[in-house]
Formats: sequence, structure tokens, C-alpha cells
Amino acid sequence: MAVMDFARYKEINDQRLNYREMDDASVVSYYRNTGCGDGYRIYLRLDQNQVVSDASYTTTGCGFGVVALAMATEYAKGKSIADLKNLTPEILETLFEFPERRKNYPESAVAALKKAVEDYESGQGVPKEKRVTKTQTMELLTKQGHLRSASLSSVMLEKENLNGVDFSGADLHNAFLQNSSFVGANFSGANLKASFFNGADLRNANFRGADLRFAKLASANIEGADFTDAIYDIGTRVDQKQMYIFDVMKKAGKDLYLQKEEESSV
Repeated sequence: MAVMDFARYKEINDQRLNYREMDDASVVSYYRNTGCGDGYRIYLRLDQNQVVSDASYTTTGCGFGVVALAMATEYAKGKSIADLKNLTPEILETLFEFPERRKNYPESAVAALKKAVEDYESGQGVPKEKRVTKTQTMELLTKQGHLRSASLSSVMLEKENLNGVDFSGADLHNAFLQNSSFVGANFSGANLKASFFNGADLRNANFRGADLRFAKLASANIEGADFTDAIYDIGTRVDQKQMYIFDVMKKAGKDLYLQKEEESSV
């Protein structure tokens, strides 16, 4: 049985090894861990010889997810596309050995890295014109004083003070918003599908009519928040004590979800 190196585990988490956005990435790939619902984002920059010159990640996951992704991106540096295609969880664990009950984390990290390779080769992933950084978002907010109807899909706004900001009608699909403060913010009619509000302060925020399908609000403070007519589905995650918000929300079925997805792709 593996004995985990707790000192190194803590060091990797404290340093947030390779945890960062990358402005000049050759590919930005999004992966969702279906087991726990955590979101992973892999950034790879490749040189003219198709060798990874830099790799980083962001995640909404726990410490084990951080370590697994840190090791995956660390392994990727200096490797060719072929090397990454041949990566296995067992190879990854030569860098850090996980306890038996946590083997799913290196497995997911390898799957996320391989998806990034697939997205690179197929030209998929997050298009360059849709890569919105935190810096760009904060500059836009400063310029116009609001973020109404802004295209902010997949933006990363962690640990920010965004109290009272107007996000009404904005596209925040797949956004990483955990541990930020949105007291009194307006998300009415916003697209918040698959967004992450884990640990966020959402007191008195307005979510009326927002799309919260597959969104995560675990450990969020939702005191006084208004969820009237917001849309949810089986993937919407809240704490057990917060289940009451579903009483005023609208449940979306699979047909409606597919219809909305088709409309958004037109």
C-alpha cells in the first residue's frame, strides 16, 4: 500500500505548482471530472517541433486534484505529442504516488491532458477569440462600470471582490468563480451553465431567470439571494441545507437543454 508523501503534497498545494492561466497557449482545453464534477483547464504551448515548451492548469478541485494536475503538467514539459499520448496513470505516479483510494485523481489528470492533445490536433478547445482572462475582464469592468451581457465564458475570477457588479445577461458558461465575493451582485438572466461558485459569498445576489444547469454552489453563502425562476437540472449542486432554493427555481429537462445548446451554437 502506498504511503503518501504528505510534506510534498502540502508543498505542491502551497506553491500551486503550474497553477496559472497562459495567455499564449497553443491550446486551452476544458475537462470535467464526471466523478466529482470538478472542472479542469489545461494550457499547453508547443514549439515548431511539436514539443511542449510550457504547460499549466487551473481547477476547481481539491488538493489531490491540484497535485495530480501539477504532476501532469510538469510531466508534459519537454515532451512530444507522442509522449503525451502514451502517458498512463502509472507513469504519472512515478512523480507522485497517490493512496489507493485516490487513484482516480491521476487517472482524471491523464485523461484531461490527453483531451488537451486531442483538442490541439483537431483544432478544438477554447478558441483564441473566446479566451477571456481575468485581466481583460477587470479592465472591461473598470472601463464601463458593469459587465452586463459580456461574453465571459470560461473566465477565471477566483478570490475577487465583485460585490454589487451587474452581470445581468452575461455569458459565464464554465466560469471559475469560486471563493469570490458577489454580495448584492446581479446575475439575472445570465448564462451560468457549468459555472463554479464553490465557497463564494452570494449574499443578496440576484439570480432571477439565470441558467444554473450543472453549476456548483457548494459551501457558498446564499443568504438572501433570489433564485426565482432560475433554471436548474440534475447536475446543479448545492449543500443539503440549501436545497430549499429549488422550490422557486425551474427544472429543465433534457429536451430543453439540447434545444438551448442548439440555439447557442447557431
